[in-house]
Amino acid sequence: MYSANDALALSDRLVKFLKRGVHNTHGQEEWTQRNFELLRAFAEEIDSQSYPSAKNAPPEEKAKQFLWDFIAHQPDEGISIAVESEHNSSKKAILEDFEKLLYVRSPVKLMMCRVAGEPDALRIRGWAQKFMEQKCTRYSPGEVFVLYCLYWSGEGLHNRDFAFRLQVKGEIDYRKSDSEKFEHI
Repeated sequence: MYSANDALALSDRLVKFLKRGVHNTHGQEEWTQRNFELLRAFAEEIDSQSYPSAKNAPPEEKAKQFLWDFIAHQPDEGISIAVESEHNSSKKAILEDFEKLLYVRSPVKLMMCRVAGEPDALRIRGWAQKFMEQKCTRYSPGEVFVLYCLYWSGEGLHNRDFAFRLQVKGEIDYRKSDSEKFEHI
């Protein structure tokens, strides 16, 4: 079970991991596969299962995408990280994917996107902030949203990234169902 501080620490650890591992990709498929490889490696570090699993996983271990582009799942605990990854930086594409993160119960919710520079990253941050304020009015306390925008600059195409986070105030408070039972209706 995660606390609000655990969720913050996990989000920081995830961003540091991504900063070290993100490499330039050109096409959408390459972008997605590289992100998933990184996220799978991070999921292993935190003892989580990955969905979707690697393309080269044995058939009995192969898992397809489930609602979100990627999730790290801890058996008997739930989703630890939910991810949407968007190569297209249009407002419509970003917000369609970002919306999926508004409704998942997970201590960390990551939105990855490509940008042309800092002005784009700041614009996307503004879109996401306004969207959250207008689209959904209730959030689980303690959960962290991470917006991870990256671009490549210079002759060597060096990774330049902008990471923003928003933590919903309060302590994570998922409740166990002890005495509630399904009723016949």
